[in-house]
Amino acid sequence: MKKGLIRKGFKFYKKYGLRGGIATLTGKWQIKDSDYAVWYEKNKVTMEELKTQRDTIFDYMPEISILVPVYNTPDEFLHDMIHSVQNQSYQKWQLCIANANPENEEVSGILQFYMNADDRIQVVDVPENLGIAQNTNKALDIAKGDYIGLLDHDDRIAPNALFEIVKAINEKKADVLYTYEDKITMHGEEHFQPNFKPDFNLDLLRSNNYICHFFVAKASLIKQIGGFREEYNGAQDHDLIFRCTEKAEKIVKISKVLYHWRMHKQSTAENPESKKYAFIAGKKAIEDHLKRFGEKAEVNMTEYPGFFRVKYEMEHKPEITVVIVKDKKKMVSKEILIKLADDYGRELVEFVIVDGTYSGDIRVDGLSIRTIPGEKDNDYIDMLNCGINSARNEYILLLSADTKEVANHYLRELVSNAMRKDVGAVGGKIYFPNKTIKNAGFVKQEDGIMQEVFKGLPKTCIGYMNRQSLQQDMDALTLENMMIKKNIWSKVKEKEDISKDLEIDVEISTQIRENALLLVYDPWAESVVRKER
Repeated sequence: MKKGLIRKGFKFYKKYGLRGGIATLTGKWQIKDSDYAVWYEKNKVTMEELKTQRDTIFDYMPEISILVPVYNTPDEFLHDMIHSVQNQSYQKWQLCIANANPENEEVSGILQFYMNADDRIQVVDVPENLGIAQNTNKALDIAKGDYIGLLDHDDRIAPNALFEIVKAINEKKADVLYTYEDKITMHGEEHFQPNFKPDFNLDLLRSNNYICHFFVAKASLIKQIGGFREEYNGAQDHDLIFRCTEKAEKIVKISKVLYHWRMHKQSTAENPESKKYAFIAGKKAIEDHLKRFGEKAEVNMTEYPGFFRVKYEMEHKPEITVVIVKDKKKMVSKEILIKLADDYGRELVEFVIVDGTYSGDIRVDGLSIRTIPGEKDNDYIDMLNCGINSARNEYILLLSADTKEVANHYLRELVSNAMRKDVGAVGGKIYFPNKTIKNAGFVKQEDGIMQEVFKGLPKTCIGYMNRQSLQQDMDALTLENMMIKKNIWSKVKEKEDISKDLEIDVEISTQIRENALLLVYDPWAESVVRKER
């Protein structure tokens, strides 16, 4: 990494606060724990803000039922968890606790004390300890709130957590919500490793349970889907989140750190080997979700526990047209063309080269290649349109003339995603010859600025929260080495006043997304280009 990136990242946060938090998706700024701790103290909710929040009356004042399964929780953590709920600035809540070991007199005594002192706290005993999913369902059975929130027995929520949830419900009519989170040390004295999350991202959720904490959903929705399922114990929240988001009408991310995840040695996050079963359950949750979507796919664990790769199956291999706009005298080597054709199937690949001057059919080592003339002014987007319009096939790869290398199975990787009904275009990971990333998609920050994510990171870097190495949806893709369907391209109407390359990429991507289609970043579709377009 370039010297000073961490410092720049921290300055960004100081300037923009959490509203700019999405920028960490880039992976450039791995904020030091010490810097984050300072930042958190400066930016956490103030006592004055909490007072104002307590006096706030919303048009809709829903009751939030918080579900907590408890099993032999240490006293300190149990008190801390309960106090974090009692200290909420929004006070219309219910704390539903399922005690899975009522024979533990110390824990039972603490719970009885709080239940007697606060009638909003209710406890149900589960003497048989059914497992975390079934135990949580017992807490769900006594929940009477309009919305359900999930809280672990040894974690805490920020004092403004429920206020921000209710505010978002009123402003955005959300039926599913989630927030940023961080981790705290055993005694809660330090905050570290913040998890700043993107807006709802289907492909990222299929790669990792990035939503995790703090998750809140309509009670009617959770009860409609049948609550938690015991066969997914260890990843029961991932399974629940899938089923809730599949049916939700409005999913909202709250850009504030509202959940504090306590880390200790046996936690799944700090010691992944301690709960391998959780990752097996996570794989099963993804597979089950894909089946409900009608997607045939193979789900594999990556070398990083809790992170997965989804390989979509193709019922058939469609024919593909590779469109190349010749860049003056530069052209993709014949070796690249041969590799693409042989790797996918020669009879299935058509090459169209927009030359600008020459037209006709040529043969290169047995490959069939058509060349067509472009527009007279040789404008890139106009020449690209000429190539796409002349393509004989529905699936089109826009291959940069500067492409120097492509990964094995490159076309198969792109087209398997492009064939999905909800996908508008697919882009891979593009490197410079020095193996640093040139482009891997764009993310719109909350200030509206599009940022090239992961740009400049080395190939060996997995990025912030492993996101460089995970398939996910982007707000925009570069036209360089993009795969798109011809019928989708035909719907795109680029603006006449567009002049800059980035603006072209963003404009076309925006129009694709306006048609409710996803822009997928596939990190396994790798290519190397010589220079900037």
